[in-house]
Amino acid sequence: MKSKPARVAMKPKDRAKILIGSLLHPRQTQRWTQFIRESDILHDKLGQFPFAHSKIYRPYLSTRLSCARRVDVLIAHYRFLSEFGLADWVRQASQEPVLLAQLECKSGAPMRLELSAIHEGHREGELCLRLVYKGEYLFAASLVFFRQDGEPCLMLGRLQGKATEAAREMVREATRDLFSTRPAGLLVLAARHFAHLLGCPQLLLVSNVNRISINLWRRWHISSNYDQMWTEMEAQARPDGNYQLPSLAAPFIDIEAMPSKKRSEGRKKLALQEAMFNQMAESLAAARKPLASS
Repeated sequence: MKSKPARVAMKPKDRAKILIGSLLHPRQTQRWTQFIRESDILHDKLGQFPFAHSKIYRPYLSTRLSCARRVDVLIAHYRFLSEFGLADWVRQASQEPVLLAQLECKSGAPMRLELSAIHEGHREGELCLRLVYKGEYLFAASLVFFRQDGEPCLMLGRLQGKATEAAREMVREATRDLFSTRPAGLLVLAARHFAHLLGCPQLLLVSNVNRISINLWRRWHISSNYDQMWTEMEAQARPDGNYQLPSLAAPFIDIEAMPSKKRSEGRKKLALQEAMFNQMAESLAAARKPLASS
């Protein structure tokens, strides 16, 4: 029998944020608090993740969101996952990472795609996809579901790797081991397929100007250029300043367009991506539970 997760004591500053936020935004506080009590995912999670209560008062996902819109997004996210039959899966992912896919690289080394929920990257999303290579995490992507123009969509609010030289060398090694596939690009491909599996036509991508960075010192020292990365991936710029890519049902590499000496590696790269997509679909199908009929 698993032990009950430990409660995390709320810091005085967090209590102060909740008090001040509830005075400034009483209606949104009521909406969010009531939803938490009724949510099959969140109803007993505040003891472990007390920051979940106050996140509606702080910048979240995009600098363009008001408090009311933050509440809309968060409610839509958890309602969407519950209606899709993934409530138990998300609760499990809040305790420990769940495996979505395990790939074998060129060298035979394992590459894991994992999902965690609620507690990681909590200013930029509610779910976190992570690539783990030889036991070390390379990149993490924070994601959240909501509705945009009446359609469900998945938004990527953070794509981050470790900044040490050792980590950069690990990324270079992994790129070679993934048949010249950049790990960050592979993680975005996984996010696009995740969007497809949950019926979202688009993966939205936060831009440099809209990204969340509360700490001014950190903002001045951010080195990653999201706009450049999304442009290199041929993402489309949106009127709101963010970017979008279509969700992906299957990977595609034009093998015939490659130089003949690189086609063998191209086929292996495609096979690796297809294995990742297939395992993701199997993991999601196994996790999904049918909703009880009313």
